[in-house]
Amino acid sequence: MKKVFLIAAGLISFSAGTVCAQNSFFGDLIVSEEMEQEKQSESGQFEARKILESKPTVLSIQNKKKKIEKVEAKKPAPVIRAPAPLGLKWLASVDEIKYLHVYLKPIEIKDMPNSYAASNLPNPVADFREVNLSFGDADALWRIAAYGKLIDDDTSASKGLKEFEKYYKLLSKKYGNAQEFYTPAAVDVDETVTADDGTQTTQTTTRNMQIGEPGFLQKLASGEATLYATFENGKVGVTLALYADGNSQTYIVVDYKDLSAGKKELEDLYDAL
Repeated sequence: MKKVFLIAAGLISFSAGTVCAQNSFFGDLIVSEEMEQEKQSESGQFEARKILESKPTVLSIQNKKKKIEKVEAKKPAPVIRAPAPLGLKWLASVDEIKYLHVYLKPIEIKDMPNSYAASNLPNPVADFREVNLSFGDADALWRIAAYGKLIDDDTSASKGLKEFEKYYKLLSKKYGNAQEFYTPAAVDVDETVTADDGTQTTQTTTRNMQIGEPGFLQKLASGEATLYATFENGKVGVTLALYADGNSQTYIVVDYKDLSAGKKELEDLYDAL
């Protein structure tokens, strides 16, 4: 009986071991490729489900733009020009005067390079028939010469003298320091001299002609007599002159000069030395 029990226990133990061995054996060797693929497919679906069911991750893309600092070019300081007669600007260049819509025609003036006849001036004067501008080698307006209209006059130049006096008063008031200069013409005067015995002789004497007496116009035209005046305020110097031509006509000339132009030229020369 005891032997029977031992044999039975052995069989049971052998049978259990055999089943486990078979399970392990079949698990290792008999599982088909379709079963493995199905198993992997189920595992992949599970992982995919986990990804789909999870909260989406927000990707933060930082687009860091480099700040480009704008460097604005400094504008040159505006050039301030001193006002000049007839609406012009002292020390302005030819281009600056043209910018004022002034028409410039090149002309030749002795010892005054870069000169022009100007028209269409900003503030024209009706009494002036011609205006000339001189810029010099530095291309800076330093001289304005205005020529008055031609006046049909008498031998005493009375009409021209009236025009001269009008502008003398105006320029004296505006610029000050008025000074008049007159160079008289010498004229010969014949005088009859009576001697004690009653005989008469003619003697010629020389005297200076007075302004405005008969014959004054002819002396102005020949240059034997000159009449002009000067004015200045420390910045601008002005010359007013009365002239006459050979056609019994008189006219005035007003010549303006910027006094700072000469100073600037000396300063530039000083800096260069």
